[in-house]
Amino acid sequence: MTKTNDELLTELEDLKQKYTALEEKHKEEINIYKKNEEDLRLRLLFLEGIANSVIDGYLVVNPYGQKILQNQRTIDLWKIPQNVAEDPSGLKQVEHVMKMVVNPQQFVAEIDYLREHPNDKTRDEIELVDGTILDRYSSPVIGLDGKNYGRIWTFHDVTERKKAETQLIQLNTDKERFISILAHDLKNPFSSLLGFSELLLNNLEKYPIQKTKTMVEAMHNIANKTYKLLEDTLLWANLKSKNILFNRSIFDINEIISEVADLLEPVAKLKNISIEHKSDDKLPINADIYMIKAIIRNLVSNAIKFTREGGKIEISAIQNTPNIIIEVTDNGVGMPPEVIDKLFNISLIKSTIGTAHETGTGLGLMLCKEFVENHDGEIWINSKIDIGTTVRFTIPNQV
Repeated sequence: MTKTNDELLTELEDLKQKYTALEEKHKEEINIYKKNEEDLRLRLLFLEGIANSVIDGYLVVNPYGQKILQNQRTIDLWKIPQNVAEDPSGLKQVEHVMKMVVNPQQFVAEIDYLREHPNDKTRDEIELVDGTILDRYSSPVIGLDGKNYGRIWTFHDVTERKKAETQLIQLNTDKERFISILAHDLKNPFSSLLGFSELLLNNLEKYPIQKTKTMVEAMHNIANKTYKLLEDTLLWANLKSKNILFNRSIFDINEIISEVADLLEPVAKLKNISIEHKSDDKLPINADIYMIKAIIRNLVSNAIKFTREGGKIEISAIQNTPNIIIEVTDNGVGMPPEVIDKLFNISLIKSTIGTAHETGTGLGLMLCKEFVENHDGEIWINSKIDIGTTVRFTIPNQV
């Protein structure tokens, strides 16, 4: 049946309206799609921003172990070159990582285990060849549908924490060793003091004045040495608890050497030991004057202790840019290398006896080392049996 023109026009109008409606719907769907696309883009940017802002590195792989996503922190922690990080296969990154770990066999064993146990979680520590220690955590990525979609690895840098733990363990070991040494070295002088004082208490009226004087002098010397031991103990404790202030000032190092030499000359004379200061020229140094005095005093006291009667001690300071080198040399009994190696380790030090039966803990040298290192300097010893000992330390000169 042939349609009339009016009928055809009516159908055409209906088609136009349907087309317009479809076009409007299509435009609306496109706008919704674009909005969703923009929302998704912003969400991805936001998530990437979060990922690159966190302190930990993370790496996401699919069930086949292929890299899907990693943040910049992972790249930084593992020092991955950019071209390697961008390699889609991930093979170059695996090769790079294997070169970075101290124990690659252990690293591979962990990956093999998780390949066989895809739903397991693991946590361990990895040491890198540059000394970095990473806390590595791995967990399967399980969707809301219960399916395994891969695995996430996180890496947290625990290097500083591990160093602090090691230092704490060493500090506790040092403290126990130190207390043991201190208890031993305090017991002997107090036993002597108790013995002398008991003799005097019971025989004061019987003893001639000269004998009494000799015993009192002995008690005085013991008290002085014990006081010095307690002083060093307090100093060491303050060093370890960071209670000593570090104050630099500019002063003449040769003036300080002369001052210490004059202070210890009476002690040296008791053994007929000469102390020579080899320079009278001014040599300015920027350092903590209290610590420098303590270092030189301890080194010269040690030299006196281990030098025989009639011996000689020389003290000098020279400019050796960028450092000043201070040196204390004696012609005393000397030391073998195996003893020198133990002098700056508190866990190995022990009480020592001087050439005139002087006692000591060796704590003074530990203090010297701490004070020198506070100045970013170095201290070392050269010694030969029956020839003598030279102790040198450097102080960076920042005048």
